[in-house]
Amino acid sequence: MANLKQALQIYDICSFLEGEHIRLGIGGFYPRRIKRTFIVNLVTVFAYIITIAQMAVVINFVLSITDIVTITEVLLFSMTQVGFVNKLVNFHRNSRKVATLDELISQEIFTRVTVAEMDIMKTSFQRCQKVLNIFLLSCFGVTLLYGVVPAVNGIMTGTKMYPFPGKFPFNPDDYFVLIYGGEVATVAVSAWNNGAMDCLFTKHTVIATTLFRILRKKIKDLHYNTNEGERPLENRIKHCVRYYNEIIKYVSAIENIFAYGILVQFMCSAIVICLTGFQLLVVASESGQSGLLVVYLFCMMFQLVLYCWYGHMLMEESNRITEACYAINWHEMKIGQQKMLITIMERAKKPIALKALGIFRLNLSTLMTILRSSYSYFAVLQQIYRNDKIMALVTN
Repeated sequence: MANLKQALQIYDICSFLEGEHIRLGIGGFYPRRIKRTFIVNLVTVFAYIITIAQMAVVINFVLSITDIVTITEVLLFSMTQVGFVNKLVNFHRNSRKVATLDELISQEIFTRVTVAEMDIMKTSFQRCQKVLNIFLLSCFGVTLLYGVVPAVNGIMTGTKMYPFPGKFPFNPDDYFVLIYGGEVATVAVSAWNNGAMDCLFTKHTVIATTLFRILRKKIKDLHYNTNEGERPLENRIKHCVRYYNEIIKYVSAIENIFAYGILVQFMCSAIVICLTGFQLLVVASESGQSGLLVVYLFCMMFQLVLYCWYGHMLMEESNRITEACYAINWHEMKIGQQKMLITIMERAKKPIALKALGIFRLNLSTLMTILRSSYSYFAVLQQIYRNDKIMALVTN
């Protein structure tokens, strides 16, 4: 037991979240990371104003047209903005609760680890970061293409083209550079903050999954320590019970903070994937717009997979706790120790699953449901588009 205590080290789990803390802190959306100066407050207000203004211009434009191709083109990014604004407001509203997540994972019961447990954490976190780097690269690609493709198309056609069509109370061509830059800035603000919130949620989910993996190891290690004496073994089992309770509290806090934003995100994602697929069907490939749409579709699909895949991994890992309890030589333990194991097993009968406002579980089944819904919407849009084309031919 003394050797075990000497092997324990302190690992700062919050360091895994540092990148997201800084990115959201710059915009004033993460509590206590960056001092709220006038500049930070200005950035926060700017993020809200430019996003809402872009949505207002687009909605005004949609109400003035009837062409389904143009409408879907405009709504494509706007639905992403709807999801982003809801997530941002929800995150901002729960900013104090967000700080409690850092406090929960900074507890000594989680940060005081053995060398083997530290290796488990580092390996899980590094793998997650590599996946998120690909996602962030796709977000950067979308921002870059939204800024470049309309400009290139405009040069080739000799007209002034914008990232998003919109209806203004003035002639936008008189302020072309300002409006063009504002629309690109809208994409950049969304990619910066929305991507950071997606990564923050993903990392918290991975941390919870990793803690369950470590708990499983702690339980399995009881198998090799049944001869160390009644009191030391009982203390180790009690430690596992406390560890389990703290993980449950942590996962519950994650769900309470992000649940509403995730629900809106899922609803918007189903529509956005549908609209992007439809635009790929009708857009001219030589315009360069198809490349933008492919990258955008990849980014949106990746975002959806992050939530569902890592949510599924959390559920699966929590489901293995009962197996770990069965795997040890529990029959050699005292009755009191066996009862404590039963406490863990009874709680583990119900897997820990993150939910979107209690409606959707974050797992692969939900991912397939959303994709099926997107395809259904896409089929309806495709049929409407074909009927419009037939009616146009008949009229002519």
